[in-house]
Amino acid sequence: MGGALSGRRCGGPVVEDCITIDLAQLMRLGAVLDGHAVRGALDWQQDGQDVASVAFRLDLRQPERAALVLAFRLGSDGQAVAQRIGLAFTVPQFGGRRWWLICPVTGERVRCLHLAPGGTRFASRRALGLSYRVERLGQFDRPFARLHREQRRMGHAGGWGSLPERRKGIWKRTHERHLARLAALDASCGAAVLELMGRRAAA
Repeated sequence: MGGALSGRRCGGPVVEDCITIDLAQLMRLGAVLDGHAVRGALDWQQDGQDVASVAFRLDLRQPERAALVLAFRLGSDGQAVAQRIGLAFTVPQFGGRRWWLICPVTGERVRCLHLAPGGTRFASRRALGLSYRVERLGQFDRPFARLHREQRRMGHAGGWGSLPERRKGIWKRTHERHLARLAALDASCGAAVLELMGRRAAA
């Protein structure tokens, strides 16, 4: 897989350094279908470059034996790995099933599982001892970290004061919702800068 998984950073890995399987992402792909087994692939990019790809098979034909099977390769030697992850469900008040991934280490129900840099298996954030990068930053840096995280999620690396063009295949309404979120984050960065300037002027 290489790239984002090439090694740990100082202070231990953070969620943003990991490859993350998000059940909500699988739902958006239409893979979470009760009574069905669906195959597909998840791809990750960093700075416009492909860094990882995981093939999956999500089998919900028998709810009590539901499972997500992952197939991927590790590192520069391309070691093939297959991992089976169990699923569980709860029943909301409005009916139907709400599915959860089961961490293979802790057994807890979670929405996301992560593959840390240098790791060999997906597990929960708690099992891997992961934190979010923003938790390690000072107060001034946090709004910028949130902005950059949202920009990366949209495949945009323009930085503060930059808004992305609508990508092909993205609905206009969805793009406008993302722009509104980015604009709010951008404004919080501006407020942080003004606050810092005010502090320095008063010093």
